[in-house]
Amino acid sequence: MRGFVDSLLDLVLPATCAGCDEPAARALCDPCLAALDRARPRATRPDPAPDRMPPTYALAAYAGVLQRAVVQFKEENRHELAGALGGLLGRVVDRAVAGAGAPAVAGAGAPVVLVPVPSTAAAVRRRHGDHMLRLARAAARGRPGVAIARPLRALPRRDDSAELTAAERAAAARDAFAVRLGETAALRARIERDGAVVVVLDDIVTTGVTLTAAARRLEEAGVLVHRAAVLAATQRRRGRSPAHPPAVVGRALGPRRAAVRTVAG
Repeated sequence: MRGFVDSLLDLVLPATCAGCDEPAARALCDPCLAALDRARPRATRPDPAPDRMPPTYALAAYAGVLQRAVVQFKEENRHELAGALGGLLGRVVDRAVAGAGAPAVAGAGAPVVLVPVPSTAAAVRRRHGDHMLRLARAAARGRPGVAIARPLRALPRRDDSAELTAAERAAAARDAFAVRLGETAALRARIERDGAVVVVLDDIVTTGVTLTAAARRLEEAGVLVHRAAVLAATQRRRGRSPAHPPAVVGRALGPRRAAVRTVAG
């Protein structure tokens, strides 16, 4: 009977923390949660950045606790992380809308519309749902005046983006999205009627080509993108780094341990 109960609990509760791989009864242990809570969203921009890339904000660098949690959520189908990661993304949205160092957006109290970068149909099947839509819903939860729109749809990808050069990624990104006419018209009407602020959401920014392509496609359809918000910004190992590197939250010390700390970026 004891073995049956333990097996049942293993199905219901995560066996390890997604941030440090230590045994835990929750998706993220208390130290990892505390480290993520201490992270302060800030502006980030790849160097070089694509032309017309929207002002972008990130919670932290794509490393340590945050990297592990994003990978576990996105690629290991740990959907229970959506609430925690989405809440953190909501904080990035708050900072992005109010943030300095970028052109001013609508006045305080203006409604905010979150536009998650869509996943391809193949990715949705592989991940048992659209991971960015999950994060967007969690980011909007408990934030009055924040809504979600889905004016974009992802077109099938012809190549694995991991195998493409930066120039090839930019070219592929330009043809990665199409607009949903009805959703786009409704979003345009909301902007005109209410002065809504549009924020494009993604999980990670590397070269900025995906965010830029999404923003351009919307702008071609008459929807101005004011900001972009992501959970993490990569710190490129070769070539130039982000112009404003965010902090690193936690660094792995081994296969089963991680130091949970914030390193100023």
